[in-house]
Formats: sequence, C-alpha cells, structure tokens
Amino acid sequence: MKITNDLVYQATNVVLENDFNYDGLGLLVTFSKGKLLSFIENPKYIVQLNQNSSIHGIFCTKELAELNAFRNDIDVIIVDDPKWFFFSLVDYLAKNKKRLETAIHESAQINSTAYISPLGVVIGKNCIIEPHVTIHSDVTLGDNVIVRAGTVLGGEGFEHKKTLKGILSVTHNGEVIINNNVEIGVNSHVAKGFSYRPTVIGESTKLDAFVHYAHGVQCGKECLIVAHAMIGGNVDIGNNVWIGPSAVITNRITLEDNCFITLGAVVTRRVKSGETVSGNFAIPHQKFLNNLKRSLAND
Repeated sequence: MKITNDLVYQATNVVLENDFNYDGLGLLVTFSKGKLLSFIENPKYIVQLNQNSSIHGIFCTKELAELNAFRNDIDVIIVDDPKWFFFSLVDYLAKNKKRLETAIHESAQINSTAYISPLGVVIGKNCIIEPHVTIHSDVTLGDNVIVRAGTVLGGEGFEHKKTLKGILSVTHNGEVIINNNVEIGVNSHVAKGFSYRPTVIGESTKLDAFVHYAHGVQCGKECLIVAHAMIGGNVDIGNNVWIGPSAVITNRITLEDNCFITLGAVVTRRVKSGETVSGNFAIPHQKFLNNLKRSLAND
C-alpha cells in the first residue's frame, strides 16, 4: 500500500502540508528497492539516515529540520511527535490489512484442538500441528514443519511506544516465515514481525520448549535454540548457531555463523563467527573461565 497524505490523514486525523507518495515504511536500518518513509528524533542518527538510500521521507521535529543536515533527496515532514506519526501509520496499516483465505496442504496433520486463523495462514506439505497450538494470521509454514503442543505462532510482540500523546500500543503488520523442516517445541512463542522486517526461522532450525522468539528475529539454517531461551527483537542469527538453555539475547544484535551461546548467558553485543560466549554479561568463554579461576583462587 502506498504511503500518501490521504493515508496519513486516515491514520492520524491530521492534515499535513507536504505532498508525498512512498512505497512503504521503514526504520533507519531498513533497506528496500522502493522509497521509504521513516522518522528521526535524535540528531545522533542523522549520519545513519543519510547513509540509507532507501529513505526518501522523514517525520522530524522543527528543531531537527532547522539543522539542514539531511540529504537533499529526503523530504522533511515536520511534526510535533515523529514517533507517534510513524507508528500510528504502522498500527493503521496492520488493522486494515487485507488477507487471503488460509491455505492448508491436504497432507498436513492438524490436531482438532489447534486454532488456525481462517485468513492469512499458509501450511505446507507434511506439517504436524499438535494439540492446542495457535496460529494467527500472516504465518507461513514450509514443508515438514512440526509445531509442538501449546505453541503460539504470530502473536503480537511487545511494541508499546511512549509518545507525547501517551503510550501507543502498535499492532504488528508483518509476517512469520517458517522454512522447511523446522521444529518448534512445546509452549513456545514466535512473534509476528513488521512489514519492514518479518520474523524468520531458517530451514532445519529447531526450537526447544518455552522459547521466546521476538518480532523481527531472523535466523539461518540448522540453528539449535534450547529451552527457555529469550531472543529479543530484530536479532540476526547466522547458520548453525547454538543458543543454550535460559540464554538471553538482547535486541538488535548479530550472532554470526557457528557461534555458541552457553547456558544462562546474557548477550549484549555482536558475537563473531565461531565464537563461544558465557556469563552475564557474556564474554568470550575462555576469558570467562580465566576470570572464574582467578575469583575462586582469591576466595
């Protein structure tokens, strides 16, 4: 859906002077072939904005606009609360999204107690959906996917924005894409993404029980994510990554290919390819062991 003046009015009841037409919405980190509308509140992100050639329109305050620091091809839309305008649009698009009827392959085995939205779900060949699973709209399952009992796919993520107009609870307008041969353990939750960043589980990845997989998380192939792991929003996970029991991964970081997150680790920074990290906050595993040995020796 095109982002126009009329759409902004429908979402916010505010008439803007600017005349615009964009292909979609995106954050400062979103890249697209089309022209995107975004928002900025802090001048420290101006460099990042200017480096993103996908963004051609920006909600911003008068104070930021007067800095004259944006690229020449970026339309500046001055508003009192950029975050509120941007996420009001996201919320409006989600609540007015049109969906196709759900399509389930005849070979799928679905327990009678499972709930599957009648709109916006695709389930591929030979999938197994166990008792009391909930699959909301905008979820696509590839072939040979197993969803264990009690799991929720496509639930609303935690997206509540503090704005000048109060807390805005933003409805998610994106997708969950689960590739072939994935297994999701009992009572796990895979949150719906946004239009500018879907939630993705890569081929042959396996999630254990009680895993929280937040909105916009994207992992590669053959990852193993063990029970009670909590993965924050918009995390990028490479291929063949191990995430141990009760590990916590903060939002918007990257776990590169073949890295290993030990049990209970709290990860707050990028983990390099092949690296093993431990502890709270997580550091390279050998360094963690050395620190532990020194601590025990001093007791």
